[in-house]
Amino acid sequence: MTDTSETLSGEARLKIRRNRFWTFCALGFAVAIVAGFVTGYAADLLVDGVLPGWSFFLMWGVALVSFTWFTWSYFRRVDELDLLDNLWASLIAFYFYFVAMPSWWLFHDLGLAPEVDHIAIYFATAVVMFAAYGLRKLGLR
Repeated sequence: MTDTSETLSGEARLKIRRNRFWTFCALGFAVAIVAGFVTGYAADLLVDGVLPGWSFFLMWGVALVSFTWFTWSYFRRVDELDLLDNLWASLIAFYFYFVAMPSWWLFHDLGLAPEVDHIAIYFATAVVMFAAYGLRKLGLR
């Protein structure tokens, strides 16, 4: 690199920082997709008896450690406003889950609803979280 006498403006530094952040997120997303496919393929191999059970635990542990590292690194990279929006969205999603799961369970026990569909609650919680995050980003607080 050559040394220049010019210093970058605040806008230029922000643009570089933001581009690095989005590159980091895109790489994390790509790694997560690959990990999901590998885990699914490994699960099929486990069911077919090709892989021993311990290897699946090992792969799952690596995936969890990677997810933990990405999350820790992500929260070190975001500014305090992004962190606040993330925390609010997570809290609202948790409240949704905290009410939806036992409510559905109760209604099922009373014979008023079908058996609890955990996948539906999982995806509904994700929708609530992303909606809350989006609304925060739009300034609807």
